[in-house]
Amino acid sequence: MRLNEGRIGYAEGIAAAAAAVSVCAIFSVDPASAYTNGNSTYISIPLAALISLVPVLAVSRALERSGKGGLAEHLECAYGTAGAALFALPLTVSLLFCAARPMTCFLDVLQSLIYDGVSYASLAAFVFPVMALIAWKGFESIGRLALIVSGLLVFSLVFAVASAAPSFETYRLYPLMGVGAARFTQFTASELMFTLTPMSALLVCGKGLNGIAPMRKTAAAASIVSAAVCFSAQFAISLVYSYKGLTGLLMPLYRINFLSLAQSYALRLDKLFVMVWLSGAIVSSAYCVYAAARLHAGVFRERDITPAAASFSLVVCAAVLAAARMDYTAVKTANGIMLRFGAALPTVTLTAALAKGRKEKKC
Repeated sequence: MRLNEGRIGYAEGIAAAAAAVSVCAIFSVDPASAYTNGNSTYISIPLAALISLVPVLAVSRALERSGKGGLAEHLECAYGTAGAALFALPLTVSLLFCAARPMTCFLDVLQSLIYDGVSYASLAAFVFPVMALIAWKGFESIGRLALIVSGLLVFSLVFAVASAAPSFETYRLYPLMGVGAARFTQFTASELMFTLTPMSALLVCGKGLNGIAPMRKTAAAASIVSAAVCFSAQFAISLVYSYKGLTGLLMPLYRINFLSLAQSYALRLDKLFVMVWLSGAIVSSAYCVYAAARLHAGVFRERDITPAAASFSLVVCAAVLAAARMDYTAVKTANGIMLRFGAALPTVTLTAALAKGRKEKKC
């Protein structure tokens, strides 16, 4: 049996989920939709991270009532293999999108700002084999790697924000709600794609967290930690750039390093920081790919995640390479739809699990 689930503690589980939510939420923001009419990302993204906890806790209660330790087994028990596959598909798609979207943004930064002239395929050749290996090694390895990387992520974020502090201006925060409450609500709902999906992965990997009760505590802590990280990063960006300047800016968190480091050729920590963040993105993508593979294996009662993990890794790699330059109309359209309405996908899966859980069906 090669589900590679393992067992990890609270610290590893919190690090894995919080890192995935933070990386997806911070580095997957679409400037065109987020900053066109104002900047409220420092409120809406942390709020989305906190809201994501509610359905995860609700579904965890349904898992307890059904006596199942994971979302896949719960769906298979409630709906049969065919029904479970149908309801698991939306969450699988959203997991793969959350694995691909940050990697697309990072490859764009690497190709445009660091390794000018190097092709996307060449950069991908150094990134995706590592991601696929980590995903195949399983949940325990992901959790322990995330615990190591998360410390570096927090340090680099704190240093980047502190280095930009002399450029902070509160007037750049206005208008506070963009074009109003309706636009704020719409953007917050769209950001649930990048917060609810990684949080839902905890429901898939519940056995690796030693049960439902520890998983709930892990989810609650991860939601709070990721909300705090997202607020700090987005608030710093909002104090440095006006929303008009952010509209066409590629990865603004990387750009704020230039504010203080551009004067010193000896201290080019911006390159180091982006590599640290890329490492976090690789681990986060592996987390999402593994969760998708584990969900697939649980629904179809497979005893080996290797085929699914390898297939999903190839899908993510192909999606990133296709979306790297957005040269195709179909890719642009699909990306736009997912960014705006993608939160509906994990919601469908969790709603199905919750609806059947209320009937307290035992298997």
